[in-house]
Amino acid sequence: DVYKRQVSNIVTFAGRYTGVRQVTLAENFRSSEGVVEVGKSVAERIPAGSRLPKAMVRAGHQAWERGDLIARDFTDAEHEAAWICDRITAMRGLAFKDTEDGDARGLSWSDFAVLFRSVAKDADPLVAEMRRRGIPYVVKGLNRLFDSPEITAVVAVFRYMVDRIDEADLWALWHLADLLPADGDWQAAVAVLDEGRDFARGERWGVYNIQRIYLEFLAALGVREETVPGDPVRRELVFYQLGKFSQAISDFEAIYFNTEPAQKYESFAGWLEHQAPDYYAESDSDVGYATPDAVTLTTVHQAKGMQWPAVFVPCLRKNRFPSKRQGGLGLFHVIPDTAIADSDRYRGTVEDETRLFYVAVTRAQKYLFVSFSPGSNRMFQNRSPFFDHCASQQWFSTRDTGLPAEAPRLEPQTRQETPNVTFSFSELKYLFECPYQFKLRFLYGFNPPLHEALGYGKGLHDAISEVHKRALAGDVVGNDAAEDLVRRHLHTPYAYPALRETLYEAAVKSVRRYLNEHGSTLDRTVHSEKQIQVHVAPGVTVAGRIDLVRRLDTDELAIVDFKSTARAQDEDVTRDQLHVYAVGYEELTGERADLVEVLNLDEEGKTIREEVEEPLLAAVRTQIQDAGDSLRKNQLPRLPSWDAKCSKCDLAELCRDVPAPEQSARRATSGR
Repeated sequence: DVYKRQVSNIVTFAGRYTGVRQVTLAENFRSSEGVVEVGKSVAERIPAGSRLPKAMVRAGHQAWERGDLIARDFTDAEHEAAWICDRITAMRGLAFKDTEDGDARGLSWSDFAVLFRSVAKDADPLVAEMRRRGIPYVVKGLNRLFDSPEITAVVAVFRYMVDRIDEADLWALWHLADLLPADGDWQAAVAVLDEGRDFARGERWGVYNIQRIYLEFLAALGVREETVPGDPVRRELVFYQLGKFSQAISDFEAIYFNTEPAQKYESFAGWLEHQAPDYYAESDSDVGYATPDAVTLTTVHQAKGMQWPAVFVPCLRKNRFPSKRQGGLGLFHVIPDTAIADSDRYRGTVEDETRLFYVAVTRAQKYLFVSFSPGSNRMFQNRSPFFDHCASQQWFSTRDTGLPAEAPRLEPQTRQETPNVTFSFSELKYLFECPYQFKLRFLYGFNPPLHEALGYGKGLHDAISEVHKRALAGDVVGNDAAEDLVRRHLHTPYAYPALRETLYEAAVKSVRRYLNEHGSTLDRTVHSEKQIQVHVAPGVTVAGRIDLVRRLDTDELAIVDFKSTARAQDEDVTRDQLHVYAVGYEELTGERADLVEVLNLDEEGKTIREEVEEPLLAAVRTQIQDAGDSLRKNQLPRLPSWDAKCSKCDLAELCRDVPAPEQSARRATSGR
C-alpha cells in the first residue's frame, strides 16, 4: 500500500539522508478549533516513533461552538441513518462562510459528506433512507452505481438486447426510474435496440458497438439534460450517473471489442448483472469532474485532500474501523517477513487505521458527527475505540439538542469552486470549441464509441517522435527505417484485418514521406515530446506534450504539432491551441518561440506556419482565463446552432437534434 510506505518513508527520511531541513506544516486553515484539537488527539494515539512530531494549530476563521461536534450511538443502523438524514435536512440553509472576508451562504446538499470505512459493506441503510426521503446523494467512484434505479433501467437495455426481458419489462423499469422524457419517442428508441441486436445481418463485428448503441438509444428516446424529469439538481445527478455508466461500457468494450457480436452482448449483460457491481464495489476511481449538488457518500480513502463544511463518520464499529487484520493466504505466505524491512507496515496496522481516522475527522471544516450502531455480524456488535475516543473529548457533545432557534438561515447555495482539473491540450480544444461537449466528456464522463482505427494517429506520432529523439542523440535515421519504426509503434487493437493492413501501409508511407522531406533538418531538433504545463486558473492546469521544438534554417524557433486527418479521433489543431503551446513553452523555459507549425503527415495534408505575436499570446492567455472562469461557474453552454464542429462531435445527439442529412452521414461513418 503506497500510503503505508509513504508514512514510513517520511518518518525516517531525515535519519536516512544528510543535509535534510524539516519544515513542519502545523497550521490548519480548514477547520475549527474543535476539529483541529480532535484531529490532534487522534494523531497522538499513534506511537511517537511512528509519526512526525507536530502540534496542529487552528489558523482559519471557522469558530467552534457547542453542538458542532456530536458523538451518538444507536440501537440499530436504521435509526442511525434516520438521524443522519434528519441532521442534514435541518442544517440545509444554515448560514456558513467559506472564507473570512466572503459573504455567508446557506448550506446546500453538496456541503455534506458521509465517510465510510467501507461503502460497500455499510452504506445500505443510509442509501435506503435517503432514497425514501428524496435526499439527493452521489457515491464517489463507481461503487454503488448499479444500485440506483436509473442505472438498473439502463442495465435493462442490454438485458432486452439478449432476450432476458421483453419490451414491457424494459418500459416498466424506465418508468419506475422516472427517466422517460415527456416528449420521448419510446418506439424509436426500441427500434435502435432491435436493429442493434440483429446479429445475423452480416455487418462486420465493429459495427456492433456497445457504446454507440447506448448513446443512440438515449438520443432516440430524447434523453438530454433538460428533458430528464425533475428539477435541475436531479437532472444533473442523472447525467452524472449516465456518464459513469458510459465509463463502465468502455472498461468492458476495451477488452471485448472484437468478440463475436452475439457473444459480446450476452457477456456484457451477464457482466453487468453478476460481476460489475462487485468489480466496482470499492473503486477509488472516478469519472468526470462534476460536483452535483448532492450529499457525498464516499470511503475515507477517497476523501483524502477534500473538505466539507459538515462531515458524518458513521458505523464506527470495532473490527470495522479500525479494520480487523484479515486471515487467509497473504503476501507473507509467499515472501518471508524477514526479507522486507519494517514488514509490519504492509499488514495493515492499528496505526494505519488511526491515520485513516485522522483523515476522516479532519475533512470537516466546522461540523463533525461520529456515530455507532451495531452491525448484523457478531464481529461488529461493539463500539469502535475511535468512537469512544471522540466521545471522551471535551469538544464533543453526546446528545443532540438540535439547532438553536436563533441560528441564522439563508437560501441554500452551492459553493462556487473550481474542481481540481488537469486536462490535456487536446481536451482544452473541446473547451474552446464547444463548452457543452467538454461538459459531457469531462464533467459527466461520457465516452465516445471506440473507433476501429483507434491507435493509428498515436502510433504515427510515436514513430516520428523516435526519429527526433534519436536525432537528439546523434543518430539520424534514413527513410529505410520507416517499416521498422511503424512495426514497433503502430498498435490498432480494434481494427479488422483489412483495415489493419491499410493503416499499416498508410503509416509506412507517411513516415517515409516525412523522412524524405525533413531528414536533412533532423539535426536541428531542440526538443521532442516536450512536457509542459500551463496554469489556467486556481485548480485548473493544462498539461501535455509538444510534439517537436525545432530550429529552422532561418534560426527561428518553431513549435511543431503533427496532424493526421486519418486519425480515428480527429483533432484539428486550431490557432488558439497552437498558441497555448507557445504560452506553455514560454512558461516552462522562459524562451519565446518565433513560430507555431502544423505539419500534416498525410499526402495531401495542409501545413500551417504562423508567427507568434504578442497580441495573439495575450488573447490566448485571456481565453484560457475565461475558460477557467467558465469551468468554475459551471457555465458551459451549447453552441447556438448546429455547425461544422457538431458534425465531428460523437456526443452531439445528447446535446440537440441532428439534421436528417447529418444522421445519414453519421450512420455511414459507423459502417451502416
